[in-house]
Amino acid sequence: MPEKPIGVALVGCGNIGQIHATTFAHLAADGVLIRPVMAVDPVAENRENAAADWPFERLVADAKEVFSSPEVDAVFICTPTPTHRDLVFAALAAGKNLYQEKPLAPSFETVKEICRAVAGSPVISQVGFQMRWNAMHAKVKRLVETGELGRPVCYLIRNDECWPTTTYMSYSTDWRSQRKFSGGGPLIEHSIHSLDLAAWMFGRPRRVSASTRSVFGFDVEDAAAVSLEHESGVIGTLMTIYGGVEGREECRLEVFFEKGIVEITWGVLVDGEENKFRLQKSGEPAQLIALDALLKEQLYSLGLHTRPFFWNELASRAFFNSIWSGQKASPGFEDGLIAHATVEAAYRSAAEKRTVELAELL
Repeated sequence: MPEKPIGVALVGCGNIGQIHATTFAHLAADGVLIRPVMAVDPVAENRENAAADWPFERLVADAKEVFSSPEVDAVFICTPTPTHRDLVFAALAAGKNLYQEKPLAPSFETVKEICRAVAGSPVISQVGFQMRWNAMHAKVKRLVETGELGRPVCYLIRNDECWPTTTYMSYSTDWRSQRKFSGGGPLIEHSIHSLDLAAWMFGRPRRVSASTRSVFGFDVEDAAAVSLEHESGVIGTLMTIYGGVEGREECRLEVFFEKGIVEITWGVLVDGEENKFRLQKSGEPAQLIALDALLKEQLYSLGLHTRPFFWNELASRAFFNSIWSGQKASPGFEDGLIAHATVEAAYRSAAEKRTVELAELL
Protein backbone atom coordinates (compact mmCIF):
# COMPACT_ATOMS: atom_id res chain seq x y z
CA MET A 1 0.00 0.00 0.00
CA PRO A 2 1.42 3.44 -0.88
CA GLU A 3 2.49 5.66 2.02
CA LYS A 4 2.48 9.05 0.28
CA PRO A 5 -0.70 10.51 -1.25
CA ILE A 6 -0.63 11.37 -4.94
CA GLY A 7 -0.70 15.14 -5.37
CA VAL A 8 -3.46 15.95 -7.86
CA ALA A 9 -3.89 19.03 -10.03
CA LEU A 10 -7.13 19.64 -11.93
CA VAL A 11 -6.57 21.80 -15.01
CA GLY A 12 -9.93 22.99 -16.27
CA CYS A 13 -12.82 23.35 -13.83
CA GLY A 14 -15.83 23.56 -16.14
CA ASN A 15 -18.57 20.93 -16.31
CA ILE A 16 -16.25 17.95 -16.87
CA GLY A 17 -13.67 19.27 -14.43
CA GLN A 18 -16.28 19.55 -11.71
CA ILE A 19 -17.34 15.96 -12.33
CA HIS A 20 -13.72 14.96 -11.79
CA ALA A 21 -13.55 17.04 -8.60
CA THR A 22 -16.60 15.19 -7.27
CA THR A 23 -14.97 11.92 -8.32
CA PHE A 24 -11.80 12.76 -6.38
CA ALA A 25 -13.85 13.55 -3.29
CA HIS A 26 -15.61 10.17 -3.48
CA LEU A 27 -12.33 8.33 -4.00
CA ALA A 28 -10.64 10.14 -1.11
CA ALA A 29 -13.60 9.36 1.16
CA ASP A 30 -13.20 5.72 0.15
CA GLY A 31 -9.60 5.73 1.35
CA VAL A 32 -7.75 6.35 -1.92
CA LEU A 33 -4.57 8.25 -1.00
CA ILE A 34 -4.82 11.39 -3.10
CA ARG A 35 -4.16 15.00 -2.15
CA PRO A 36 -6.05 18.04 -3.56
CA VAL A 37 -3.06 20.22 -4.44
CA MET A 38 -4.29 22.61 -7.11
CA ALA A 39 -7.30 23.58 -9.25
CA VAL A 40 -6.68 25.69 -12.35
CA ASP A 41 -9.13 27.70 -14.41
CA PRO A 42 -9.12 31.26 -15.78
CA VAL A 43 -12.65 31.73 -14.38
CA ALA A 44 -12.65 32.23 -10.60
CA GLU A 45 -16.19 30.86 -10.20
CA ASN A 46 -15.19 27.59 -11.87
CA ARG A 47 -12.21 27.19 -9.54
CA GLU A 48 -14.37 27.86 -6.52
CA ASN A 49 -17.02 25.38 -7.66
CA ALA A 50 -14.39 22.66 -8.02
CA ALA A 51 -13.00 23.47 -4.58
CA ALA A 52 -16.50 23.22 -3.12
CA ASP A 53 -16.54 19.60 -4.31
CA TRP A 54 -12.98 18.80 -3.14
CA PRO A 55 -10.92 21.25 -1.01
CA PHE A 56 -7.99 22.06 -3.31
CA GLU A 57 -5.16 23.73 -1.43
CA ARG A 58 -4.52 26.31 -4.14
CA LEU A 59 -6.81 27.87 -6.72
CA VAL A 60 -4.92 29.45 -9.61
CA ALA A 61 -5.66 30.90 -13.04
CA ASP A 62 -2.50 29.77 -14.89
CA ALA A 63 -1.52 26.14 -15.47
CA LYS A 64 2.18 27.08 -15.43
CA GLU A 65 2.03 26.86 -11.64
CA VAL A 66 0.99 23.21 -11.90
CA PHE A 67 3.98 22.22 -14.00
CA SER A 68 6.49 24.00 -11.76
CA SER A 69 5.09 22.63 -8.50
CA PRO A 70 6.95 19.70 -6.88
CA GLU A 71 3.75 18.94 -4.93
CA VAL A 72 1.89 17.85 -8.08
CA ASP A 73 2.31 14.21 -9.12
CA ALA A 74 -0.65 13.80 -11.47
CA VAL A 75 -2.41 16.25 -13.78
CA PHE A 76 -5.98 15.88 -15.05
CA ILE A 77 -6.47 18.01 -18.19
CA CYS A 78 -10.14 18.88 -18.60
CA THR A 79 -9.91 22.05 -20.70
CA PRO A 80 -11.46 22.75 -24.13
CA THR A 81 -10.08 20.56 -26.91
CA PRO A 82 -7.83 23.12 -28.70
CA THR A 83 -5.81 23.73 -25.53
CA HIS A 84 -4.84 20.09 -25.03
CA ARG A 85 -1.68 19.94 -27.15
CA ASP A 86 0.27 22.62 -25.27
CA LEU A 87 -0.86 21.34 -21.88
CA VAL A 88 0.11 17.76 -22.71
CA PHE A 89 3.56 18.85 -23.85
CA ALA A 90 4.00 20.93 -20.68
CA ALA A 91 3.01 17.96 -18.51
CA LEU A 92 5.45 15.67 -20.30
CA ALA A 93 8.26 18.22 -20.01
CA ALA A 94 7.58 18.52 -16.27
CA GLY A 95 7.42 14.74 -15.80
CA LYS A 96 3.86 14.83 -14.47
CA ASN A 97 1.66 11.76 -14.75
CA LEU A 98 -1.16 12.59 -17.12
CA TYR A 99 -4.90 11.91 -17.39
CA GLN A 100 -6.18 13.52 -20.56
CA GLU A 101 -9.84 14.07 -21.34
CA LYS A 102 -11.04 13.38 -24.85
CA PRO A 103 -10.98 14.43 -27.65
CA LEU A 104 -7.21 14.77 -27.73
CA ALA A 105 -7.17 17.60 -30.30
CA PRO A 106 -9.37 19.13 -33.02
CA SER A 107 -7.16 17.90 -35.89
CA PHE A 108 -5.90 14.40 -36.54
CA GLU A 109 -2.40 15.65 -37.35
CA THR A 110 -2.19 17.21 -33.89
CA VAL A 111 -3.52 14.00 -32.34
CA LYS A 112 -0.69 12.07 -33.99
CA GLU A 113 1.84 14.63 -32.74
CA ILE A 114 0.52 14.31 -29.18
CA CYS A 115 0.53 10.51 -29.28
CA ARG A 116 4.11 10.37 -30.58
CA ALA A 117 5.23 12.62 -27.74
CA VAL A 118 3.44 10.56 -25.09
CA ALA A 119 4.85 7.33 -26.52
CA GLY A 120 8.36 8.69 -26.00
CA SER A 121 7.75 9.71 -22.38
CA PRO A 122 8.10 7.58 -19.22
CA VAL A 123 5.14 9.22 -17.43
CA ILE A 124 2.00 7.23 -16.65
CA SER A 125 -0.66 8.43 -19.10
CA GLN A 126 -4.32 7.59 -19.56
CA VAL A 127 -7.10 8.86 -21.85
CA GLY A 128 -10.55 9.59 -20.44
CA PHE A 129 -12.50 6.78 -22.07
CA GLN A 130 -14.29 6.02 -18.81
CA MET A 131 -17.14 4.19 -20.52
CA ARG A 132 -14.94 1.08 -20.56
CA TRP A 133 -15.70 0.88 -16.82
CA ASN A 134 -19.46 0.97 -17.29
CA ALA A 135 -20.54 -2.37 -15.81
CA MET A 136 -22.84 -3.07 -18.76
CA HIS A 137 -20.06 -2.48 -21.28
CA ALA A 138 -17.69 -4.61 -19.24
CA LYS A 139 -20.25 -7.44 -19.31
CA VAL A 140 -20.49 -7.25 -23.11
CA LYS A 141 -16.70 -7.35 -23.31
CA ARG A 142 -16.66 -10.50 -21.14
CA LEU A 143 -19.33 -12.12 -23.33
CA VAL A 144 -17.15 -11.50 -26.37
CA GLU A 145 -14.07 -12.91 -24.64
CA THR A 146 -15.71 -16.00 -23.14
CA GLY A 147 -17.70 -16.98 -26.23
CA GLU A 148 -20.69 -17.76 -24.04
CA LEU A 149 -23.02 -16.54 -26.79
CA GLY A 150 -20.79 -17.60 -29.66
CA ARG A 151 -18.94 -15.17 -31.86
CA PRO A 152 -20.08 -11.55 -32.18
CA VAL A 153 -21.52 -11.00 -35.65
CA CYS A 154 -22.53 -7.35 -35.83
CA TYR A 155 -23.62 -4.39 -33.69
CA LEU A 156 -25.59 -1.15 -33.69
CA ILE A 157 -24.76 1.94 -31.61
CA ARG A 158 -26.88 5.06 -31.22
CA ASN A 159 -25.68 8.18 -29.38
CA ASP A 160 -28.39 10.78 -28.84
CA GLU A 161 -27.70 14.07 -27.07
CA CYS A 162 -29.11 17.61 -27.07
CA TRP A 163 -26.85 20.19 -28.72
CA PRO A 164 -24.20 21.15 -26.08
CA THR A 165 -24.37 24.83 -27.00
CA THR A 166 -26.17 27.73 -25.30
CA THR A 167 -28.71 28.00 -28.11
CA TYR A 168 -30.29 24.82 -26.70
CA MET A 169 -28.85 24.42 -23.19
CA SER A 170 -28.15 27.45 -21.00
CA TYR A 171 -25.54 25.65 -18.90
CA SER A 172 -23.47 24.51 -21.88
CA THR A 173 -20.66 26.16 -23.89
CA ASP A 174 -20.55 27.41 -27.48
CA TRP A 175 -17.08 26.32 -28.55
CA ARG A 176 -18.30 22.77 -29.30
CA SER A 177 -20.44 24.09 -32.18
CA GLN A 178 -17.43 25.72 -33.89
CA ARG A 179 -15.23 23.44 -35.99
CA LYS A 180 -11.99 25.37 -35.43
CA PHE A 181 -12.28 24.63 -31.71
CA SER A 182 -14.05 21.26 -31.55
CA GLY A 183 -12.82 19.59 -34.75
CA GLY A 184 -16.38 18.48 -35.53
CA GLY A 185 -19.76 17.67 -34.05
CA PRO A 186 -21.07 14.65 -32.15
CA LEU A 187 -18.85 12.21 -34.04
CA ILE A 188 -15.63 13.52 -32.49
CA GLU A 189 -16.97 15.14 -29.35
CA HIS A 190 -19.45 12.53 -28.16
CA SER A 191 -19.19 9.33 -30.15
CA ILE A 192 -15.43 9.01 -29.85
CA HIS A 193 -16.40 7.17 -26.65
CA SER A 194 -18.49 4.68 -28.63
CA LEU A 195 -15.82 4.20 -31.27
CA ASP A 196 -13.33 3.42 -28.52
CA LEU A 197 -15.80 0.92 -27.03
CA ALA A 198 -16.25 -0.76 -30.42
CA ALA A 199 -12.48 -1.13 -30.87
CA TRP A 200 -12.14 -2.39 -27.29
CA MET A 201 -14.89 -4.97 -27.70
CA PHE A 202 -14.42 -6.13 -31.29
CA GLY A 203 -10.86 -5.17 -32.24
CA ARG A 204 -9.38 -2.44 -34.39
CA PRO A 205 -11.56 -1.20 -37.28
CA ARG A 206 -10.23 -1.94 -40.76
CA ARG A 207 -12.40 0.27 -42.96
CA VAL A 208 -14.98 3.00 -42.48
CA SER A 209 -17.76 4.53 -44.57
CA ALA A 210 -19.84 7.49 -43.41
CA SER A 211 -22.38 10.18 -44.26
CA THR A 212 -23.03 13.36 -42.27
CA ARG A 213 -25.68 16.10 -42.08
CA SER A 214 -25.68 19.65 -40.71
CA VAL A 215 -29.28 20.70 -40.05
CA PHE A 216 -29.14 23.08 -37.09
CA GLY A 217 -27.04 25.80 -38.75
CA PHE A 218 -23.64 25.25 -37.13
CA ASP A 219 -20.44 24.59 -39.06
CA VAL A 220 -20.11 21.05 -37.71
CA GLU A 221 -22.25 17.99 -38.35
CA ASP A 222 -25.21 17.29 -36.08
CA ALA A 223 -25.85 13.79 -37.41
CA ALA A 224 -23.57 11.08 -38.76
CA ALA A 225 -24.13 7.50 -39.90
CA VAL A 226 -20.99 5.36 -39.86
CA SER A 227 -20.44 1.80 -41.08
CA LEU A 228 -17.42 -0.07 -39.74
CA GLU A 229 -15.68 -3.31 -40.57
CA HIS A 230 -13.29 -4.61 -37.93
CA GLU A 231 -10.16 -6.68 -38.49
CA SER A 232 -11.95 -9.44 -36.56
CA GLY A 233 -14.64 -9.56 -39.25
CA VAL A 234 -17.32 -7.98 -37.02
CA ILE A 235 -19.33 -5.28 -38.78
CA GLY A 236 -21.19 -2.42 -37.11
CA THR A 237 -23.15 0.78 -37.53
CA LEU A 238 -22.99 3.96 -35.47
CA MET A 239 -25.67 6.66 -35.59
CA THR A 240 -24.70 9.79 -33.68
CA ILE A 241 -26.96 12.80 -33.18
CA TYR A 242 -26.95 16.26 -31.66
CA GLY A 243 -30.64 17.17 -31.45
CA GLY A 244 -32.84 19.98 -30.22
CA VAL A 245 -34.57 18.16 -27.35
CA GLU A 246 -33.23 19.59 -24.11
CA GLY A 247 -32.57 17.01 -21.42
CA ARG A 248 -32.09 14.20 -23.93
CA GLU A 249 -28.92 12.13 -23.53
CA GLU A 250 -29.18 8.41 -24.10
CA CYS A 251 -26.94 5.86 -25.75
CA ARG A 252 -27.87 2.43 -27.07
CA LEU A 253 -25.86 -0.64 -28.03
CA GLU A 254 -27.18 -3.83 -29.63
CA VAL A 255 -24.79 -6.72 -30.20
CA PHE A 256 -25.84 -9.76 -32.22
CA PHE A 257 -23.93 -12.94 -31.34
CA GLU A 258 -24.25 -16.35 -32.95
CA LYS A 259 -26.40 -17.60 -30.06
CA GLY A 260 -27.78 -14.50 -28.42
CA ILE A 261 -28.55 -10.79 -28.51
CA VAL A 262 -27.60 -8.08 -26.02
CA GLU A 263 -29.39 -4.72 -25.92
CA ILE A 264 -28.29 -2.00 -23.52
CA THR A 265 -29.05 1.66 -22.95
CA TRP A 266 -27.08 3.97 -20.71
CA GLY A 267 -26.60 7.56 -19.59
CA VAL A 268 -23.93 9.47 -17.68
CA LEU A 269 -24.69 8.43 -14.09
CA VAL A 270 -24.15 4.99 -12.61
CA ASP A 271 -27.73 5.05 -11.31
CA GLY A 272 -29.26 6.89 -14.26
CA GLU A 273 -32.78 5.84 -15.23
CA GLU A 274 -31.56 5.09 -18.78
CA ASN A 275 -29.46 2.12 -17.65
CA LYS A 276 -30.99 -1.14 -18.87
CA PHE A 277 -29.46 -4.48 -19.90
CA ARG A 278 -31.52 -6.98 -21.90
CA LEU A 279 -30.15 -10.40 -22.81
CA GLN A 280 -31.78 -13.05 -24.96
CA LYS A 281 -30.18 -16.44 -25.47
CA SER A 282 -31.21 -18.72 -28.29
CA GLY A 283 -34.38 -20.66 -27.42
CA GLU A 284 -34.95 -18.75 -24.19
CA PRO A 285 -37.13 -15.75 -23.30
CA ALA A 286 -35.45 -12.37 -23.05
CA GLN A 287 -34.36 -11.33 -19.58
CA LEU A 288 -33.66 -7.95 -18.03
CA ILE A 289 -30.51 -8.15 -15.92
CA ALA A 290 -30.45 -5.76 -12.97
CA LEU A 291 -27.67 -3.18 -12.98
CA ASP A 292 -26.95 -4.05 -9.36
CA ALA A 293 -25.98 -7.59 -10.37
CA LEU A 294 -23.75 -6.34 -13.17
CA LEU A 295 -22.19 -3.70 -10.96
CA LYS A 296 -21.49 -6.25 -8.23
CA GLU A 297 -19.76 -8.46 -10.82
CA GLN A 298 -17.79 -5.48 -12.14
CA LEU A 299 -16.65 -4.31 -8.70
CA TYR A 300 -15.78 -7.85 -7.64
CA SER A 301 -13.58 -8.28 -10.72
CA LEU A 302 -11.76 -5.07 -9.74
CA GLY A 303 -11.46 -5.99 -6.06
CA LEU A 304 -13.70 -3.09 -5.00
CA HIS A 305 -16.72 -2.77 -2.73
CA THR A 306 -17.89 0.86 -2.83
CA ARG A 307 -20.58 1.80 -5.33
CA PRO A 308 -19.43 4.62 -7.65
CA PHE A 309 -21.52 7.67 -8.55
CA PHE A 310 -19.83 8.33 -11.90
CA TRP A 311 -18.04 5.72 -14.02
CA ASN A 312 -15.11 8.15 -13.92
CA GLU A 313 -14.46 6.95 -10.38
CA LEU A 314 -13.36 3.53 -11.61
CA ALA A 315 -11.29 5.02 -14.44
CA SER A 316 -9.55 7.47 -12.10
CA ARG A 317 -8.94 4.76 -9.50
CA ALA A 318 -7.29 2.63 -12.20
CA PHE A 319 -5.09 5.59 -13.18
CA PHE A 320 -3.95 6.13 -9.59
CA ASN A 321 -3.28 2.41 -9.20
CA SER A 322 -1.09 2.54 -12.30
CA ILE A 323 0.94 5.36 -10.77
CA TRP A 324 1.46 3.41 -7.55
CA SER A 325 2.37 0.20 -9.35
CA GLY A 326 4.40 1.85 -12.10
CA GLN A 327 2.50 -0.19 -14.66
CA LYS A 328 1.17 1.14 -17.94
CA ALA A 329 -2.28 2.70 -17.71
CA SER A 330 -5.20 1.72 -19.93
CA PRO A 331 -6.80 3.04 -22.05
CA GLY A 332 -3.66 4.78 -23.22
CA PHE A 333 -2.90 7.30 -25.92
CA GLU A 334 -2.45 4.48 -28.44
CA ASP A 335 -6.15 3.71 -27.84
CA GLY A 336 -6.90 7.39 -28.30
CA LEU A 337 -5.06 7.30 -31.61
CA ILE A 338 -7.20 4.41 -32.88
CA ALA A 339 -10.42 6.16 -31.85
CA HIS A 340 -9.33 9.42 -33.48
CA ALA A 341 -8.21 7.60 -36.64
CA THR A 342 -11.70 6.07 -36.87
CA VAL A 343 -13.29 9.51 -36.49
CA GLU A 344 -10.95 10.95 -39.14
CA ALA A 345 -11.72 8.07 -41.50
CA ALA A 346 -15.44 8.79 -41.09
CA TYR A 347 -15.01 12.50 -41.82
CA ARG A 348 -12.87 11.77 -44.89
CA SER A 349 -15.37 9.19 -46.08
CA ALA A 350 -18.26 11.66 -45.79
CA ALA A 351 -16.32 14.42 -47.55
CA GLU A 352 -14.85 12.27 -50.32
CA LYS A 353 -17.78 9.87 -50.80
CA ARG A 354 -15.66 6.74 -50.47
CA THR A 355 -14.71 3.98 -48.04
CA VAL A 356 -11.55 4.83 -46.09
CA GLU A 357 -9.07 2.24 -44.84
CA LEU A 358 -7.54 2.94 -41.43
CA ALA A 359 -4.21 1.83 -42.87
CA GLU A 360 -4.25 5.10 -44.84
CA LEU A 361 -4.15 7.05 -41.59
CA LEU A 362 -1.96 4.93 -39.29
